[in-house]
Amino acid sequence: MSAKLLSNFTASPVVPARVINVAVDTVYLYSQTTGQYAGTGIYMMDNNVVGGSTGEGGEELNTEVTAGFGVGFNVFPIDSLGNQGDSVEIVGMELSNGTNIFGNWGWPAPQPSTSSYQWLGTAMTQGDCTYQLKIAVSVGGAPAKYFWWDPFFECTA
Repeated sequence: MSAKLLSNFTASPVVPARVINVAVDTVYLYSQTTGQYAGTGIYMMDNNVVGGSTGEGGEELNTEVTAGFGVGFNVFPIDSLGNQGDSVEIVGMELSNGTNIFGNWGWPAPQPSTSSYQWLGTAMTQGDCTYQLKIAVSVGGAPAKYFWWDPFFECTA
């Protein structure tokens, strides 16, 4: 006879293998023309520089990720001591060029406000791609302005 374990199931929080953080100089970016952006004020970094990611600290981050690994995305404001009420949020992502490494089921999606990550996805297949990251920026509660740019992924087996 086998014993059954009677315990409640609890989901554990997802911890992605790669986390991409984007710091935004809100005042500077807000002073720019909304739209496609290729300038300063956006600082991307991930947790895989030792594994081959390049471009840390700029807007053209090339993230190395392995198929099957989760990828978390966060964006946050750099404002004057956090006192201005500035906000930044990811409002969209799309594939610009190359292989859709996220496949049909792993494409990054917005997460609930209780999550540690704003968007979360899973790399599903090998390849290289350029994706477009779209953000909304507000300074001191002013109406949002929207910006996008094209960082990169390289996914290995």
